[in-house]
Amino acid sequence: MDDLEFRRRVMSEPKQKNSEYADALTKEANQKFLDDVLKLDAQITDAMKVDVPEGLADRILFNQSSHADNVTTVNFARKAMAMAASIAFAFGLVAGQVNWGKLIVPPAQASLVDIAIKHVVDEEGFVSNIDEQVSSRQINAKLQPFAYKFTENFPYHVYYLNHCGFGQSNALHMVFQGDSGKVTLFLAGVKSDISGHFDKDGMSGMVESIGDKSLIIVGNSSENIRKIADNLLPLLSPQK
Repeated sequence: MDDLEFRRRVMSEPKQKNSEYADALTKEANQKFLDDVLKLDAQITDAMKVDVPEGLADRILFNQSSHADNVTTVNFARKAMAMAASIAFAFGLVAGQVNWGKLIVPPAQASLVDIAIKHVVDEEGFVSNIDEQVSSRQINAKLQPFAYKFTENFPYHVYYLNHCGFGQSNALHMVFQGDSGKVTLFLAGVKSDISGHFDKDGMSGMVESIGDKSLIIVGNSSENIRKIADNLLPLLSPQK
C-alpha cells in the first residue's frame, strides 16, 4: 500500500484492521498521521457533547401563554445558535492544529493544473528514491481502466507507476526520466476545461484533452514539455 492509499483509508475508516493496513503503520510518518486524525476525531466528539439546558423540556411542554411560548422559542433559538457557534469555533481551533494542506487532495473547483502541481510537490520525497523499472506492458495494464493504451514501447525510463486520486476523479500517475530531470504524467478520468502550456510555481507543463480524459505533464522549468508531449501523444490511442 503506498502512502496516498494509506491516507485515503485513514480518512475514510481510521480504525480498520487488516494486515496491509498494519504493515503501513510500521512507518513512523503513517503512524503519526493516524494519531493526528484520531486525535482530531476525539476533539470534535468532545466539542459536540453539549448538555441540554436544565428544565428545557418542561418549558417547551407546559408554558401555555403565547407570551411565554414566544420567550421560550426565542431563548431556545439563541441557545441553539450559541451552541452551534461554539462547536464551529472548537472545530476551527482543532483543524488549525493539523497541516491539512498535505493530507487532503484539493477541492473539486481547483483546476487540473493546481491538482497536478500539488501531487508533484507533496510526493517528491516519496518518489525521489524509487525506481520500479516499469515496463510498457505494466503501463498498458494500468491504463486499462481509462480505456487507453500506448501502441508502442514507452520511450522513456519509468521510475514509478500507480493510480491516484485526482480531485473527484482518478488518474494514472507516472514518473519518468526527461531530458533535464524527472517528469510526472497524469492521465485523469475527467475532461479538461483548459488546454495548452503552463508555467507555475517554478514548474513547466501542459494539459491536453484526449476524448473525455485529460493528459497532464509536469516537469522542471527547463524541461521541454512540448517535445515530450509530441513524442507521447501519437502513441496513445483508445483501446478497442
